Formats: sequence, C-alpha cells, structure tokens
Amino acid sequence: MTAREYIETVALELGKVRGRGLVLSPADAQLALSWHAAQVPLAAVIAQVRRAARLKARGAHVRGAAEPGISLQAIAESIEAMKKTARARPVATGTGLAAQLKAAARAPGLAARAAWESLAELAEELEGGDAYWTAAVDALKAALRELPRSASLKAGAALRARLAPRPRGMPRRRYQRSLQLMLLAASSEQLGLPPRAFLL
Repeated sequence: MTAREYIETVALELGKVRGRGLVLSPADAQLALSWHAAQVPLAAVIAQVRRAARLKARGAHVRGAAEPGISLQAIAESIEAMKKTARARPVATGTGLAAQLKAAARAPGLAARAAWESLAELAEELEGGDAYWTAAVDALKAALRELPRSASLKAGAALRARLAPRPRGMPRRRYQRSLQLMLLAASSEQLGLPPRAFLL
C-alpha cells in the first residue's frame, strides 16, 4: 500500500467518525505518514480510531453534550505503545513453517489474529494442501470483515485486474481454487493480508 493510499484510508475513517470531510490536518497527515513509514498496519490505526470514537461517544452520552471530533494525535500514544510492544516480543524460535507463520501472525494490529494463529498451528499438518488454502481464505474473509469496506473493495479490484477466463479443459474446481489463490496474493500485495509468509 502506498503512503497516499494509507493516508486516504485513515482520512476516510476519520471522516466517518467525525461526520465531516476527508481532509487531514497537517499534524494528522504527518502522523499518518510516519506510521506508514514505520510499517504500522493500517488495521491497527483504524482499530484505534474506532476505539477512540467509541470512548468519545460514551463520554458525550454521560455528560449530555457533544464531544469534539477526534484526531490522530488522540491515538498517537496508543500507536507508539503498540510499536514498542511489537519490538519487545521475542523472535520465534525454530525454523519450521509453524514458527515462521506464528511470527508473522504477531504483526501489530493484524486483523483476525486468532484465525491466522490457528492456521499457523495447523500449517505443517496441512502441508499447503487444499485444506490449508481453504483455511487461509476463511482467515482472510474474517480479517476483511474487521477492516473498512474500502479494504475489501481494494482487494476485489486487485483480483479483477488479474482475472482471466477459465481455460478450456480446466476443471471448475481447479479454476475456483486458482481464483482463491489469486485473491490471497492480491490482498497480500495491496493490504498486507495475509502476511506474506502465509502465501508459502
């Protein structure tokens, strides 16, 4: 994801919770740019924005007055704490596939983390067969449900750009599997989901 796409998606989410335009203040834009450069997952930022919005709404309800709109500065401390926690996590020991995927599943702010961790546990047993890819697609669907709709649209657009008619003689089931694999690859490229390690 480019810096512009990252910032625009954050601006879109802020616009939703504020109920007004998509333009970020210079300070907010600089924060979003720094998070993109530091590879803070977009899902983590969106989750913190939504959390801050919920807390603001609860506070306004208790006090009976409208709360001012939130800014990225309001969640900067949480994002920085998340980055420190991620750096403090030990690197997975071992060089097996399960260890590599478990390490990838610890990415900060990873959507549907439990689903990716479960897949990591089963990866060596499934050995990259059909059951593995079915589980990977299921985990991706769970992750996309946690992200803004724009993320699903972006993954869909990336998949459509790769589509080709089913070759004559290719079984329908095999073609469907190829579509699933293309979706996983396109979504990983555009959104970082699944983490690249899960593409084996």
